Amino acid sequence: MRTPALIAAALFTLATVPAGAQRASDAPLRVLASNGIKAALERLLPDAERTIGRRIAVRFSSSAAHTQAIDKGEPFDVAILTPELVDELTRTGKMRAGSRADLATIDLAVGVREGAPRADISTPDAIKRRLLAARSLTWTEGGAASAANLAMLDALGIRETLTPRIVVQRVPGVASDTVARGENELVLLPLSEIQGVPGVAVLGLLPAQFQRPVVMTAGIAPQAPGAAADLVAFLRSTTAARVLEAAGMKPAR
Repeated sequence: MRTPALIAAALFTLATVPAGAQRASDAPLRVLASNGIKAALERLLPDAERTIGRRIAVRFSSSAAHTQAIDKGEPFDVAILTPELVDELTRTGKMRAGSRADLATIDLAVGVREGAPRADISTPDAIKRRLLAARSLTWTEGGAASAANLAMLDALGIRETLTPRIVVQRVPGVASDTVARGENELVLLPLSEIQGVPGVAVLGLLPAQFQRPVVMTAGIAPQAPGAAADLVAFLRSTTAARVLEAAGMKPAR
């Protein structure tokens, strides 16, 4: 039986522990992740939470949008972006030096509405014909594929012709959905943002001459808890690699 003195001592101990310290281990790990890794990360979350022993709260958007949010002071523990942006955030002190870790690369691809006629796009001439035949093309403004798509159109000499048919999506993560709904004919994005989207089929990868594979890179916030490094380690594990591959990504070695 507990004595009044022991009970009083226990209550005093609880009262003098800061509330934030009591709740810190219960707070979810905050992750900002590029849409390029969304399909894989959503599947990995249950295993990741079990592995690191902590809940994970993820917000998906474009790498550019996340970087702007971090620059404005949005709190986070782990961010998964393109390597150039991770390097810049590290340089400015918004990410922990030495925390950068490449997770996977993603080839660029073209998607069409499910059931649409198939076409070869494996060579410059073949993809030029298919692009010119399309009534509309879409991708994400500022997304990882945007610059590569424009460079390809320039190299093919068809940018001026196709500019009126390009629909740039200002809301990240919706480009493939517009093709599924029949609003646009072709979507040009990283493979992982096309593969597995209901109502959309992968037409093929961009020809090798136009490929600029997108790299997904993790960085950790300066004040992040130890669980942040545990999560990054899990995302580089063999378990995660199988899911990344199934989502159309090439795990970093």
